[in-house]
Amino acid sequence: MTSLRLRAPAKINLFLKVLGRRPDGFHEIETVVQSVTLHDGLELAIGGDGIRLEVDDVRLPADPTNLVWRAARALLGECPPDRGLAMRLRKRIPIAAGLGGGSSDAAAALRGVDALYALGLPAETLERHAAALGSDVPYFLVGGAALLKGRGTVIHPLPDLPRADLVVASSVEPLPTPLVYAQLQEPLTLAPRTASIRDSGRILADLESLVRLGNDLEPHAERLCAEIGPIREALLAAGARVAAMSGSGSAVFGVFASAAAAREAAGTLERKGFRAQACATLDRATYQRDWMEH
Repeated sequence: MTSLRLRAPAKINLFLKVLGRRPDGFHEIETVVQSVTLHDGLELAIGGDGIRLEVDDVRLPADPTNLVWRAARALLGECPPDRGLAMRLRKRIPIAAGLGGGSSDAAAALRGVDALYALGLPAETLERHAAALGSDVPYFLVGGAALLKGRGTVIHPLPDLPRADLVVASSVEPLPTPLVYAQLQEPLTLAPRTASIRDSGRILADLESLVRLGNDLEPHAERLCAEIGPIREALLAAGARVAAMSGSGSAVFGVFASAAAAREAAGTLERKGFRAQACATLDRATYQRDWMEH
């Protein structure tokens, strides 16, 4: 095997609670995330010298600052220098929109390089490299529905939720995560909490009920991106049962009654000038089985 084509799926945050600011400067969160069928494409091929990366979106770097490049380098640092790698990234997930696109791309690169070069690295090694790359990256080695805690690196896989049809819509302009978290004004240390959602046994099996728990970052993100509110209202007006912002925004997702309803709503939002894509939730078994294209 000298080449691979990979899928790097996006995620949505069904809810997100900010519990406070940690002594290390990061924020303690509790969130349930869910893989969706919206995905980037990553092509890997052995050949040439060193690591090369092409990206089809000019807003993203194609150099060692890109997470995909960094993920490949993390594993190939132990390989002979004559086994070069060429990579091509095809972006479909909106950039800096709270959908985890960059993190998913990095996780795909880790899995792809491990498979392409037959490194046979244990899961613990890939997880360690993933955590070093970013808070969201370890989750994308798992996929499906999961409760994330801490900085987002403490992962508790959850049973699959029933399939749901979605529309993911976003502003054209990226909304960097650090800018949104900078809007928060919590104390530096965490306040005591009597129980978490998981510990109290209140993890719900109904996706829409989870979404209704809310996203603590949404009002802060709306101060930076005025389109978030109109996108949410447009999704509800188009028939979404519930709609909420994902992660730190600016993407907003709506849950629809059927795939046909989601496609129709996506068209409606596109005509209103928003970037909108119909997709569906992705169970863990499918996520793990279909990450490599054949």
